[in-house]
Amino acid sequence: MGTQMQAGRVGTRISKDLPPGRRRLAETLVALYRHMNPASLGTAAKELESRGYKKDPSEISRYLNGVRLPTEAFVLRLYEAAVARAGTAAVGMTRQQLHAIHAAAEPRLCSTCPRLKRENNELRRSLKQVSDREAGLEAALAAARERASFLPVPSPEGDRQELARDVAAANHVAQRTGDLHRKGKRSAALALLRETTRILTPAESAAALVLLRRQQHKQLAETLILTYGRDQPHDAVIRTAVKLHDYGLPDDAGALLRAAMK
Repeated sequence: MGTQMQAGRVGTRISKDLPPGRRRLAETLVALYRHMNPASLGTAAKELESRGYKKDPSEISRYLNGVRLPTEAFVLRLYEAAVARAGTAAVGMTRQQLHAIHAAAEPRLCSTCPRLKRENNELRRSLKQVSDREAGLEAALAAARERASFLPVPSPEGDRQELARDVAAANHVAQRTGDLHRKGKRSAALALLRETTRILTPAESAAALVLLRRQQHKQLAETLILTYGRDQPHDAVIRTAVKLHDYGLPDDAGALLRAAMK
């Protein structure tokens, strides 16, 4: 019955659950098919075959119902057949317009995918804005002032603004990795810690280690020691060890130096 399906019945099975781009393409193909005015899908298949596109009528039916995404070659042959039968004015679209409709058709039958993609893009933009704000010096200084009493001050004569930046950066690292660790995402926490050690200054690294110790994140603290000691230049490791001594963590300072020697 598939090869003898009448033209008037083609396209009546287009699902309302199709994603918008896929549905528009199916409706466009049905309109072109009807401009061909074939007696059946079998007749249409023979007409397309004469134009260099051989396809089983049942497969053509799936294209017209939106179940399968057709190739651009099929779309163009169908367009040519419709124009040859009804004329360009009756068809009412150009090749370029048809190409755009085909290009916009979603490759998968997921009606919610476009919405989810938009929501995901919006979320990414929001996260970037948050990240940019956190990276601002004023935000870092404000956060540091609020937490200034959380860390011991190595030297009362030190540069307060520099200390504030160190504490702010350290707090950000400790909080991000600690949150991941508490949620059971230990691999993600360790990976993030390894990445951040590449950009932390000696003072920031020492402050971050103090915070991790205060928060009882033993595994994260030890990872920071091993990663920083192994990957950073020796002069940076020494400066960090000195800071740890100032913070009252001589054991961690020694562990850091031993990690650098391995």
